Amino acid sequence: MIYVDVTGACLLPLQSGIPRTTRGVYRLLEKDFPEITPIFWQPFRGSYTKLSPRARALLDDPFANRQRLRCAPRDSTIPLLWASFCDLIFSRPQIVPLPKLMRTEDTLLLTSIFPDNRLKYLERLVTGPGFKIAIFHDAIPLRDPNVAQWEKARHIQTLRLFAQMDRVVAVSQAASKELQALWVEHGISPRASVGVIPWPVPFTTSRPSFSQPPWDKKTVLYVSRLKQIKNHAILFEVCETFWRDGIDFTLELIGCEDEAKESRQLVREIKRLQKMGRPISWRAQVTEEKLHAAYQHATFTVFPSLMEGFGLPIIESFWHGRAVICSDRDAMGEVSSGSGCLQVNVRDAHALAAVMSSLLQDQARCEALSKEAYERPLRSWDDYGRELKTILENR
Repeated sequence: MIYVDVTGACLLPLQSGIPRTTRGVYRLLEKDFPEITPIFWQPFRGSYTKLSPRARALLDDPFANRQRLRCAPRDSTIPLLWASFCDLIFSRPQIVPLPKLMRTEDTLLLTSIFPDNRLKYLERLVTGPGFKIAIFHDAIPLRDPNVAQWEKARHIQTLRLFAQMDRVVAVSQAASKELQALWVEHGISPRASVGVIPWPVPFTTSRPSFSQPPWDKKTVLYVSRLKQIKNHAILFEVCETFWRDGIDFTLELIGCEDEAKESRQLVREIKRLQKMGRPISWRAQVTEEKLHAAYQHATFTVFPSLMEGFGLPIIESFWHGRAVICSDRDAMGEVSSGSGCLQVNVRDAHALAAVMSSLLQDQARCEALSKEAYERPLRSWDDYGRELKTILENR
């Protein structure tokens, strides 16, 4: 039996990176392995449970109930806890007692690890029978200056838990190096072996045909949660300079809010710019179809985030044949290296402005980069599935 922790994908109808990739991984496993059980961490019971009908619906399709689109959820602690509480009260899902159920031939796959009360549970579980695998996304909370010290301490606990697994699958070479460097920094001796399986393009539909980026009505697209390290502030600064200079384009933002302390200031700034008449739009949540349309209507995309474990919007942009402007550092530099992309120091507003200006004012260059982006080789879910299946079958 393969037990898959899919908690990150079935609490709220979120379309950020972890929910989308969790759904993709589970779809692969469900197709290839007959004995598979999705499990949900219920913090108010201190145990894993089976999926309630609502949780299962969110795992299958977060937008099956279109009414959920009326109010985009916030990807933060209180809404997630409230969703867990409601799931417990209204569904009373059956407990899955893994310490009693796990046998030597069984596997536990953790698609993400949130530093809540499941840490102590998992610390006990990893010493028991069965093969334990975890996907490592990033260690951003340990580097993010906006994260409190007590929260960082919880994330150090997750580092220790990763070290006790049988296998860790990092999402990029940069993430793998960071994890192993952090183990050394914190004096952690791992028993886990670490491999890398980069994410594929997460869309479930067929790739669209190449189309020229629109030029009559230029749109710059940024897909990201509203969070300080996503670097919206510098992007807004650059765009406002362009608008004052008479450069005509729309800035389109797609991404949910994060913790209030992270998002509140950014939401205020978006509203301020809109009141000034600046052409800026923000949608907190969109379906996959609408996200497709946003990429296809974009002239190019920007991804000025300061820290990432991977950077899904970069490869999504390539998939749609749109040039990308992003960081030249760490995982983003790794994922974007090559044609169809302009790498830049995104902490430098002048450097970011220079490359954005070059694409906003040079149609030939923008079109050439778009074609290069579309011609890049990109990984599919089939590619990812083959590599993950190899790990599961050759444990």
